[in-house]
Amino acid sequence: MKNIKVSFSRNLTSSLKKTILVSKGCLILSFVAMHSLSAQQNKRLFQGDYDAKTVKFGYFLGLPYTNFNIRFNNYFVNRDKVYAITSPGTIGLKMGGLANVRLNDYFDFRVLPTVAIYGRKLEYRFAETDPSDPDNVVGLGEKKELRETAWFELPVMLKYKSERRGNVRMYIFGGLRYAVETNAVNRRNRQQFTTRTNDFSIEYGTGIEFFREYFKFSPEIHFSHGLINLINPATAAGTAIGGIDKLTTHTVTLYISFE
Repeated sequence: MKNIKVSFSRNLTSSLKKTILVSKGCLILSFVAMHSLSAQQNKRLFQGDYDAKTVKFGYFLGLPYTNFNIRFNNYFVNRDKVYAITSPGTIGLKMGGLANVRLNDYFDFRVLPTVAIYGRKLEYRFAETDPSDPDNVVGLGEKKELRETAWFELPVMLKYKSERRGNVRMYIFGGLRYAVETNAVNRRNRQQFTTRTNDFSIEYGTGIEFFREYFKFSPEIHFSHGLINLINPATAAGTAIGGIDKLTTHTVTLYISFE
């Protein structure tokens, strides 16, 4: 009788152990299955047919950081009053639309009509002299001039994109940008120097595309270098910028675009 009880007890213990192990195994498998299902959902491919569309449209906002590149002439070198002219960086605003034309699996052609507002500065440092004795320097002075302008810009770009990895893709681009000044934003008569009203620049940069269910979100960074000398000799002669031989634009812009 005792042997039967001992055998029953052992069998019951063994069954309980097996039941516990099976339960643990089922729990682990359930957890793995749930995790796998969740991972598959997270890897859902948004807009899988996006590249099948030849032409796509969108819009963007941009935050430019801009200034002038300056090259001086002999007139400035020979001056004894103004000893430095610099252009501190300022922040502006850009907005516009975009049209993207697919050329093949790796290249796109882009056009980005843009409205931009800039407030570029020139800063002068000069020697202050005694009016009764011009050769006597009594101190150092500083003066800032601001030119606020609105521009219409038309960049054209060739875009090279990598292969898509899930919902992410990297790309680089380069091209040219033509800009024309539409009007000077004259606030309280602060426009203190004039420049040419058109500009032509080389522009390049990089970005990353994030595909979502209903749109594509793309942060980009653009570098722009002006090729046209904005100094107009007819209006610069006899002014504070008369010592500047060449004045070109330089801009770094953070874009956020949606397509």
